[in-house]
Amino acid sequence: MGSLTSFAKYIPVVKEGIGLVTGAAGQEAALREQRMAQKQALKQLQDTQRLQERQAAQSAALQREQLAAAAADAESARIKALRRAVSRQKAQFGGVSGTGSADGSAQAVLLGLFEETDEDRAQRERMDDIRNRSLDLGLSQGRAINVLQRTQLRERQNIGRLSSNIGRIGSLSNAALDAADFTARLSESEG
Repeated sequence: MGSLTSFAKYIPVVKEGIGLVTGAAGQEAALREQRMAQKQALKQLQDTQRLQERQAAQSAALQREQLAAAAADAESARIKALRRAVSRQKAQFGGVSGTGSADGSAQAVLLGLFEETDEDRAQRERMDDIRNRSLDLGLSQGRAINVLQRTQLRERQNIGRLSSNIGRIGSLSNAALDAADFTARLSESEG
């Protein structure tokens, strides 16, 4: 009976020691869970961004195809309109070039038509070039935003880990003090 009574005085101290160990283990488990959650969040962000980048690239490619098709249609329409205008002008100037005093004027008018349509085509090509550069710029800006978002997330996670580590050091310090107190009380209860 005496040994049971002597053991009974150790029960509160042993309970406190078990509490210290389980508390430290719980903190370590929570820290591991936090790290896993951070890795998962970063992976999800990267996956989402990759998908968005692919979709943006596909959209830009489709817009480029549409621009090319519109340019081809416009060029075809320009050539048809030029042929009609040349035919009209030839008909107005007598049909056969080189047969009259108006031959120089007819050539000047026809050259003017060609120059006018060349200017239209050059203007359209400049606009298409601007549109293509705009698409490239949009893709580039999207990638830059994605890099910024990933960097910000990593920095927030680093700050969170630093804060957790500071809290962990505090907890370990408290645990060490509690362990020292536990040891002192254990020694007192033995004596």
